[in-house]
Amino acid sequence: MKIFSKTLERRRYKRLAVIGHPVAIMKPGPSRPGKVTRISTESVEIIYDSIDSAQPGETGELDILAADFVRPVCLERLPVKMVSDRAADGKKGTPVRTRVLAFDRMTADQRNQLQSFIYSFAY
Repeated sequence: MKIFSKTLERRRYKRLAVIGHPVAIMKPGPSRPGKVTRISTESVEIIYDSIDSAQPGETGELDILAADFVRPVCLERLPVKMVSDRAADGKKGTPVRTRVLAFDRMTADQRNQLQSFIYSFAY
């Protein structure tokens, strides 16, 4: 009888998949907005187009915009630090990159807005 060990989750909070098409504007960062794919209260994963396979510089601030049926959602000036940035496979051969950003010290209002965003757009 084989015994399989469980893989340990290294993150304290699991990132949840995002529904809809919320976009993230990284400052400084790529010239085009990226798509938010996974999010938690501690970090966010963003896919963005890579122009000429160039990797833009470190991101220090993030804006997340999403369209809702009732009201638009806008999380502005979230402080972040970059965790990783790697090449990924895009649809139709377009070069894309995946960037993971950890949220830095946020105000109580920003944390509440982020939690509300997660309740509305993540599962």
